[in-house]
Amino acid sequence: MPLLPGELLHHRYRIVVPLAIGAYGATYRAWDATDRRDVAIKEYLDASVEIQKRFRAEARRLAALSHPQLPQVLDHFALDNGQYLVSSYVDGVDLQTLLDRYGPLPTDLIAPWLQAATAPLAYLHGQNRLHLNIKPANLRLTPAGELFLVDSGLPGLGVRPHAPGYGAPEQQAQGAVGPTADVYSLGATLYSLLTGKLPPNALSRETGLSDLTPAREVNPNVEPYLSLVAGRAMSLRPDTRYDTAADFARALERPAGRPAPVVSPLRRAGSDPTPAANAAPPPRVVPRSRRRMEPRSIFGLAALVLVVLAVGALYLLNNLEEPEPVAGAAATGTLQSAVIAALTQLAPTPSPTPEPTIPPTPTPQPLITQTDSRMIYIPGGTFTLGNDASEENDEKPAQTVRIDAFYIDETEVTNAAYAQCVAAEACPRPDRAGATYYNSYYGDAAFDDYPVINVSWFDADAFCAWQGARLPSEAEWEYAASFDPIESVKYQFPWGDTFDGERLNFCDVNCPRDDRSLEWDDGFRDTAPVGTYPGGRSPMGVYDMLGNVMEWVGDWYDFDAYEDIADTNPRGPVDGEFKSLRGGSWLTPLDELGVAARDNFDPTVSQANLGFRCAMPPP
Repeated sequence: MPLLPGELLHHRYRIVVPLAIGAYGATYRAWDATDRRDVAIKEYLDASVEIQKRFRAEARRLAALSHPQLPQVLDHFALDNGQYLVSSYVDGVDLQTLLDRYGPLPTDLIAPWLQAATAPLAYLHGQNRLHLNIKPANLRLTPAGELFLVDSGLPGLGVRPHAPGYGAPEQQAQGAVGPTADVYSLGATLYSLLTGKLPPNALSRETGLSDLTPAREVNPNVEPYLSLVAGRAMSLRPDTRYDTAADFARALERPAGRPAPVVSPLRRAGSDPTPAANAAPPPRVVPRSRRRMEPRSIFGLAALVLVVLAVGALYLLNNLEEPEPVAGAAATGTLQSAVIAALTQLAPTPSPTPEPTIPPTPTPQPLITQTDSRMIYIPGGTFTLGNDASEENDEKPAQTVRIDAFYIDETEVTNAAYAQCVAAEACPRPDRAGATYYNSYYGDAAFDDYPVINVSWFDADAFCAWQGARLPSEAEWEYAASFDPIESVKYQFPWGDTFDGERLNFCDVNCPRDDRSLEWDDGFRDTAPVGTYPGGRSPMGVYDMLGNVMEWVGDWYDFDAYEDIADTNPRGPVDGEFKSLRGGSWLTPLDELGVAARDNFDPTVSQANLGFRCAMPPP
């Protein structure tokens, strides 16, 4: 039972009101009778000697922290029933109270508040400290508009309160935690503020007992990019969340070109207030004195009358020979029409104001790598990963995912480029120097522009790391291979939905397999120089995404990977037995080709039809 208001604690601190009550104790607002100021007191109900030692050490570490958006630790002491930590009290209102009072809050307020919250959190992480108790109730807004992060979870004691819905799965499971656990809590707080709903428990999501409904589906007024930010921050896997609090803050920035919502100067929750019963009487109209017409106005009217008379006379003269004159109202109407037509011809025709031309947003130029190869910019977007129409079950169920912008090699890595990494002693030589039909391949200048082959996944990973890059994920590879950002469509093949054997190097008439396609001849028995088929480029300009050589990607292979994946930048399992492959090769028959087709090998395998390309985030 919490302490009652008026209780005197440690002969100094008089309890004012409990602020929060949890499993380990309570947090109180109290009055410091000695220094005559408001304080906050955190109670931890465990009086064991070991906990006392750890509590004192933790209190000293917290007292050493200093940030303008964190409460200052002032005192700590132990009583018979437990430990107490005293800190400065932050006056104001917490975001949970606002949420309870108003429901989902405006996004133009939420984003700056949470960006402000990342500043003290980044400071804590820089001090090798975690908060582990981030939720709307622990974000306090002062009367001056400053946002404070309060009520840490005392991680030095092993206390991980993980309020329902806000704790990361690894935090709840009492496993190893890092800064990404706090990022999860930030995402859950964002979700709650956007929707007015408590997020589902992370462990329930892991076990399939509950699902995270995107914030925009809960509240259609949520801006799409904020729904995606919340979803990514709340990924069940730590390595797919934002790496740091600063990354989370940057993600909250409004995307370029997206207009800010229109905000009225003063907003109110709910419907407009009803008018008062006794409305104020209408203002009395003050009579105005009559204005006298100035002489120049009189001359202007006289001139206008003369013009009208002249036009009328011309009209009558032109119609004297008419056999049947029109009389009465019809004549008056005809005369008026003629006058109006004449005046219209005399009046200048206004020129329409041209619409301003909005310059297009320039696409970033390709990057030139240290091997003089090109990396193509792939803009971020949303597309469907997988193929529900496929006969291969590892391509199902198709999932809509968001991919952040990245760069990818325009072509597969060549023999010449890989040789530079070998010369720098950063990569091992390929396992074999020859190819299927050539005794000399790697190291032969005639094949410098051909894709490097006979390299394992580890060799490919070493090359990309040497270039300051990495292997693409399966989702990035499929997105770059198939999606047209202008038409917002995904194709079955890089060039469209109809197969064309002249746009790629695959198992055609030259292939040794029994199931080869005899009606096509791509001109090569095995590998072809990179970029040989410009007609086979993807909509974003990437060569050879189908055929030539299979390509290692970064993910571990999981047959059921699409059953439960992150909706933003999905990655494969954290470990596994086989690495994923994409794209097919010169040895792949037609019925196994497609941008969604998946394959896998042991990462130590090297073959004459297996190569790779690299990817990297925008610099």
